[in-house]
Amino acid sequence: MEKLLIIVALIIFQISLSDENQEKIIRTDKVYITTSLNKNKNEENYQIKKYKVYALGIGIGEVYFKISDKKIEAEGKTYDRFSWLYNYDFKFYSDDNYMALYEKEGKKERIYENEAIYEKKPWLPIIAMFFKKDKSLSDILNSNILINGKPVIIRKEGRRIIFEPQESKTKRITIFLEDGKNFPTQIYIESKVNINLELEE
Repeated sequence: MEKLLIIVALIIFQISLSDENQEKIIRTDKVYITTSLNKNKNEENYQIKKYKVYALGIGIGEVYFKISDKKIEAEGKTYDRFSWLYNYDFKFYSDDNYMALYEKEGKKERIYENEAIYEKKPWLPIIAMFFKKDKSLSDILNSNILINGKPVIIRKEGRRIIFEPQESKTKRITIFLEDGKNFPTQIYIESKVNINLELEE
């Protein structure tokens, strides 16, 4: 029964993405994203945060954020056991001057840079803000984020920070912060299919 529920959930998830799969992708000049979860010789201090990803209540993959003083890197993928039905992985890079996202969905590969990432995967650069040491919570709440020329509404409700794009397939991104912690413990993304990221200690 559990296997059947997983299969049904993934089929719904795949169907919900079918419109996006048909979009015409304008690929920018090739960039190389050197994301690695292994310690780089030039990096003395870094942290890794691991999140388990749920869709329709089913654990479908994992996302890792590698945080250092100068940059934020992330990578994620669906679990191999689901690859026969749906296979997705990505690598993300962000520093003070540049952002890049590489994603592979099945056999399709796409690369987005800078503002184009906000249009396609706004939750990634938004989450990255919470890991930047030079960004205070006040800075984040007063951020001027535009997606397709329209501002993202940002508000705080207790320990929840809510981002509402006005011109995006992503309807809402809710960041949950625990007392004494400056990084997200849970991220809830509302779109065609709602995605939940939960921090694993």
